[in-house]
Amino acid sequence: MLGHKATSIVNYRPAPKIYPWRGRIAAECTCLENKRARKGSVGSNPTPSANNYLVNDLQLLRHVHNPILRKNPANPWEAGSVFNPTVWEHKPGRYGMLYRATNDIVSSEAGRYMSSIGLAWSSDAINWERQLEPFITPDQAYENRLGCEDPRITKIGDTYYIFYTAVGGTKTGQNVRIALASTRDFKTVTKYGVIGPDISSKAATLFPEPINGRYTILWADQSGPTSAKAGQSRIICTSFDSIDQLICPPSGFWTPEKIEQGHVKIPPAGQFAQQEVGARPIKTPDGWLVIYSGFSNQPNWTICAALLDTDNPQHILAASTEPLLTPETDYETSGVVNHVCFPEGTLVIGDQLYVYYGSGDQGICLATARLTDILNLLTPAA
Repeated sequence: MLGHKATSIVNYRPAPKIYPWRGRIAAECTCLENKRARKGSVGSNPTPSANNYLVNDLQLLRHVHNPILRKNPANPWEAGSVFNPTVWEHKPGRYGMLYRATNDIVSSEAGRYMSSIGLAWSSDAINWERQLEPFITPDQAYENRLGCEDPRITKIGDTYYIFYTAVGGTKTGQNVRIALASTRDFKTVTKYGVIGPDISSKAATLFPEPINGRYTILWADQSGPTSAKAGQSRIICTSFDSIDQLICPPSGFWTPEKIEQGHVKIPPAGQFAQQEVGARPIKTPDGWLVIYSGFSNQPNWTICAALLDTDNPQHILAASTEPLLTPETDYETSGVVNHVCFPEGTLVIGDQLYVYYGSGDQGICLATARLTDILNLLTPAA
């Protein structure tokens, strides 16, 4: 992704600080003043420039035309809402997005809050042209309750692997599970079914390269073991010997002990009631940067960051002690679900980190920062 020129969007004042995970001097940067409150806006999305972003005091800058993608009443499958996108650079100057879309917003009635996965393309990572038909639809028994939710994409070799949350069962006994699909051409898709454990689980993402020869995923456990209350998310790290094993884990693979041993405990302890996997990890010289979501007791779903060890991603090197972005605007605080900034996609374009997030479970938004600034504000883990 290097080589794409990004526009500088804010000035920073550096304050040198030594971070022990690399033993080098890094700049812990703080935004200049000028926090400006913003209400939702509409209109076309111009070419990025300093004037297209609004400064806040939490390091990420919202795009002035958020949400950059909204529901489309003309398409029944995305007439309710669009949110929680995963993004990738398809080739130089061309970007792809898969996103969750619902046909309605009434979840209490069967069939009225059914999720599909849409596909869109862009030449600038801001303005998106969506495909008229959904790319992945709920056509399997394990998807029959609420459909196919929250895609996360990773390319390995010439294949794109798409993890998503499949919700089957009934209203009183729904099954939330990790499902997997793949494509090579974005014209056809292969579904592999449920590949995660037979417990309430979701939000899986695959690291973009093998780690010590193994394929590793992060995912969210909601089953309520001793270290988490039932229905609350915690992040788990699990590795596989091969892609074939990932696609079809052998009998007995998902043991309670394996799941418990994979718990990724992002500090500071007790900061959030829940932590959930956000976007695909980004490899940096310092380690794997993970943009994730922390749920606080206010309640808010917020955008946070952690740095994982390159060779042992269960080991936390550093983490944000405060959210990078919290729900503040109208489109974040009021929606299908209130008080939500849920990150599920990232791009690195030049020196800029683009973070794509669902706002209020109703729209797709963009916030940006210099990648080094995000890395440098992380506090080393104890």
